[in-house]
Amino acid sequence: MNKYQIHVDTASAGVVQSYSGQVGQASISKENGNPFQVTAILGNRHRAVRSAALKDAQIPVGFYNVREPYNTMNVNSIVYTVPPGNYNLSSMTDALDTAVTYAVGSFGSTSVTNQFSFVSNSGSVTLNVQALSLLSFLGFTDGQFGSTILATNSYIINFDTYVSIWIQNIGTSSLDGQQITYKVPVNGGSGSIVQYTEGSNWYQKVCVTDRSNRLDRLQIVVLDRFGNILNNNGLDWSFTLEIESDT
Repeated sequence: MNKYQIHVDTASAGVVQSYSGQVGQASISKENGNPFQVTAILGNRHRAVRSAALKDAQIPVGFYNVREPYNTMNVNSIVYTVPPGNYNLSSMTDALDTAVTYAVGSFGSTSVTNQFSFVSNSGSVTLNVQALSLLSFLGFTDGQFGSTILATNSYIINFDTYVSIWIQNIGTSSLDGQQITYKVPVNGGSGSIVQYTEGSNWYQKVCVTDRSNRLDRLQIVVLDRFGNILNNNGLDWSFTLEIESDT
């Protein structure tokens, strides 16, 4: 059994050479231009892969903290949408007010308790709050009503505490069935770079029991904590795997 280091950079413009020496296909193929949905063609085929460990990853945070499908809110059974983008507390409040309009009401927040409030300009209203909707991240709960409503819970503006790297043809690290091959913590917001290293975090290794497997490409998707595919808005990223295989 041998160990091989595989480095993947989604910014690569390289091509893979065929066995006959002819130039083959591009080493990186992105679906809809999204660096978080890629197929990486490997230079060599690995036979009888025993395991695959994540050694490091460098991920610029280009995905929005407000995005589909989490950017809608329901007030009096009317659905309002906040445009996808990167928001802080102030710009979030402005975007909420723009979405519902002054005729319906306005939002406010307090940093003392980290709670949002909603003041109606159209009489008593009812908030219809679904799980993972924008109002739920702002701390409101289903059925709250009145002309002045204080959120039940604290708000969270940046809810992406980690991302999942799912490599379909390597598989999952668990028996729970989620599409998670490796889990990478996110410590900063938009514009930051996630620097994952095995030595500074924890050892993540997936064992492969099928000895008939052949690995000549990696089918990679990066998902948020709720299992939805992220769009990194054109920002490329890279990672290194350590493969144990016969060849």
